[in-house]
Amino acid sequence: MPEALRGIHVFLAVDDSECRDLMKTVLEYAGALVSVAASGRATLAALEAIRPDILLADLSSAADNVTTLIERIRALPACAHMPAVALTSQAARDGRLRLLKAGFQEHLVKPIDPWELCRLVAALVERA
Repeated sequence: MPEALRGIHVFLAVDDSECRDLMKTVLEYAGALVSVAASGRATLAALEAIRPDILLADLSSAADNVTTLIERIRALPACAHMPAVALTSQAARDGRLRLLKAGFQEHLVKPIDPWELCRLVAALVERA
């Protein structure tokens, strides 16, 4: 899978540092350029300055709710159609539907297979 994501800029909004570092390593190994943020506020600030190809969001704190985050991101003109994937530890059907209605294209439940994540990122960016 090395170089499968060459030229793709991935933005990771992940509040758990260990998870963020692991995902960043996997995505970079696959050839992606990766930018990171540890909170919703930092994500919004960064997205006003940079234009990644895709967003991966895993924010578990109540203050950084991924549903609220994606709604605010979709309000940014340059990010209105950016592919986005929510990563959560919950598999409830109603939670998945809520995330998709809020503006995510996909919802993955942790633990996530790293190579499946890379395949999904490539497919979503290609569709966009």
